[in-house]
Amino acid sequence: MTTIRIPRRFEGPPGTGQGGYTAARVLDTIGGAGSVAFRSPIPLEEDLSLDQQAHDHWTLSAATGVTVLDITRWEPTWATISPVSIADATAARHRFDYSADNHPAHHCFSCGAQPESMQVHAGPLGDGRYSTDWTVPEWAAGDDGIVDHAVAWAAIDCTAAWFVASSGDQRPAFTVQLAVEVLEPLVAGATYALVGSQGDYPFEWDGRKRGACSAAFAADGTLVARSRSFWVALP
Repeated sequence: MTTIRIPRRFEGPPGTGQGGYTAARVLDTIGGAGSVAFRSPIPLEEDLSLDQQAHDHWTLSAATGVTVLDITRWEPTWATISPVSIADATAARHRFDYSADNHPAHHCFSCGAQPESMQVHAGPLGDGRYSTDWTVPEWAAGDDGIVDHAVAWAAIDCTAAWFVASSGDQRPAFTVQLAVEVLEPLVAGATYALVGSQGDYPFEWDGRKRGACSAAFAADGTLVARSRSFWVALP
């Protein structure tokens, strides 16, 4: 049995682990690509048990036995997302419509309202997509300056979240399935454009469910990371 512990500094929704960060940590342990389905809130500062159930199926469980994540092998096809310039991403961030008073995940280390978060605050671009500039914090990198890819997972997860919750019929939602591919190492101190959209999913909600895609682009327009995700609106 392998255990994984999510430190409190990587909080996402109130009192729980950030989904993208946790998913990356789990797939690091398993090795290879996969899709992560979120079954229950991710406990912080607790040893979580990672167990292989079948050749291509793992579960992450809390001490109570409750399944937190289901992980399966998946090599998804990826939607095409057009690049966004840093200038346009910055302008979109200035249209971000949340503050400490109404932020649904105030202490999220990635997109929270507190100054020490990574400030992943995606606002509307004007074409249906949501975007923000993101300067990678120095603490996210090792001695070689290369960013822990789990931090990139968190950033594009939160970018998709702002698209889902804020576009069209605005409804707070939580991730139920996520797959991410980091194509190029990110560098601490560099600024990237993050963008979230419906990708090749319908724009409208399907009941309480909605699909989203997100991506990160370098200043020269190079695609460095991308994701697919499904979300469920809060009741």
